[in-house]
Amino acid sequence: MPRRDPPDPGTRTLRAHEADESERRFAEPANAHLLDDLFEPRIRVDASPIQFPYSDLLEGEAKLVASAIESRQREFSTGRVLARRLLRQMNVADFELLRDEDRVPKWPVGIVGSISHTGNLCAVAIAPESEYRGIGLDVEPDRPVGPGIEGRVCTPLEVAWLETGPTADRGQRCRMIFSIKEAVYKAFYPRLRESWGFRDVSVELDLAAQRFTAKAPPSSGSARVEGRLLRRAGWIISGIAIR
Repeated sequence: MPRRDPPDPGTRTLRAHEADESERRFAEPANAHLLDDLFEPRIRVDASPIQFPYSDLLEGEAKLVASAIESRQREFSTGRVLARRLLRQMNVADFELLRDEDRVPKWPVGIVGSISHTGNLCAVAIAPESEYRGIGLDVEPDRPVGPGIEGRVCTPLEVAWLETGPTADRGQRCRMIFSIKEAVYKAFYPRLRESWGFRDVSVELDLAAQRFTAKAPPSSGSARVEGRLLRRAGWIISGIAIR
């Protein structure tokens, strides 16, 4: 957000101010409970360290990243392996999860989902389309953003919220806002195919309740949407489900 190469260029905008994360190791290793309580039980989730090799991809998937560097191949493969685990739970076996011309995953008919990865963590969420119009998931290291990011990401009201907290936490609180906006965008983009700027979405957080409310552009068809934000094991994790 803004994006010319969905679904993750907004993330690249943030990280342009940081060293390359692909080989870093943030926080604790992912485990099966990292995403507990992020979504309603009907939404299936999985998380893992980025560990699955290129050889674990199905034929069509492998072609999509055949020329990519090894770290990118592992990111892509880990997301696809986790997605297949979840799809089997919904009685969809050995599905090749390809992507369209906008680089958006092409989920099976009747299923919506979201994939996110950063550092050494990959997370996936899927749900039945009969119950949810979209799913948005974003994971970030729980560390401050780099210089200049706050001005790109935050609205004036969000800047005012940052100022209510401890100065030492300001960079991490800004990353929370960024993560939420990434999750909101991921939830809406596959259906709308409309690029938004970061300030097109406004966020209100209740850190004590681990919840947020986001106001999306009118084209979303949703005046306000609600989701959860977790700080767990050194990660910031944002999730939203659009009914």
